[in-house]
Amino acid sequence: MAIELGKVNVTDLAVNDYKVLGIGINETSNAGGVFATNFTTLTQAKSNLTNLILTKKGERVAQPEFGCDIWKILFEQIVDGEIDYEVERVISEAVNIWLPYLEINEIIVDYNDEYKDANKFGVEINFSLKSNRNLSESVTINVNN
Repeated sequence: MAIELGKVNVTDLAVNDYKVLGIGINETSNAGGVFATNFTTLTQAKSNLTNLILTKKGERVAQPEFGCDIWKILFEQIVDGEIDYEVERVISEAVNIWLPYLEINEIIVDYNDEYKDANKFGVEINFSLKSNRNLSESVTINVNN
């Protein structure tokens, strides 16, 4: 039975070797298996957030609304301040719908001149669990075509 993290007191915050909470995204296996596994709520939340941001809406079969529209911003004209707001808006919308147990603390958008010419930008997302705001983590994602 699945546990909704926003409604329980999370106690599995220490690394263990017996209680797998999910699989890691873009990681190699850590125990000789096929998938990397996550043993803490915070590391699984990081994998879930990465998966959400990297999935384009319409890409997932049977759940076409799952994902983030950050890819649509990629070819928009980059105006300082405006792109930051738009990136923050689409990420916040997706997280509020699909990962309501996460609290987004800060979103930092990196778009230097090299990135502008290559149609890409970087996003660093600092987040914490709503059930335990003392623990935080960050994930860096490069958005490109």
